[in-house]
Amino acid sequence: MTLCSLVHSGICVIFGYSAFIAFIVLDNYPSAVLGFIAGSTDALSFFLHYLKRKDRVYAWYSNTHLRQICRLSIIVSSVGLLSIGYYLTMEISSMKPVMPISESLYIPIVWSFIVLRSGLLLMYQTIRYQNNGEPLLVNEASRTSSSSSSSEIACRG
Repeated sequence: MTLCSLVHSGICVIFGYSAFIAFIVLDNYPSAVLGFIAGSTDALSFFLHYLKRKDRVYAWYSNTHLRQICRLSIIVSSVGLLSIGYYLTMEISSMKPVMPISESLYIPIVWSFIVLRSGLLLMYQTIRYQNNGEPLLVNEASRTSSSSSSSEIACRG
């Protein structure tokens, strides 16, 4: 499974960065930015797959680092979802044609879906690769305050 995920994310990195270069040349800057975001997110996912394949994830990343990567992937997924809504609204209201590519709003819609996918996959990978049973989306401060309050209760009783 890890080899298949490694190959998939490697191909997605190549597609994301090549789309960034291609859309810069074609003057479709929103699609270029979305391609760069997707390529960068998939590059981080590729690195996590590589480390998992070599059994070195926990030497590089602690649960705190994986939690931060998970939060980053939530932000990336939110950017993808918001850009889908924005570009769909713009396309419905303006009814622009697909060609010329520099003015097309269909291409950023497609790349918004790709950004959403790469953010969700990275979030899934960080949750799957956690070291132990601790939930990744729990805040450190709330966990330490709850443990200190429980120790205070134990001291009182």
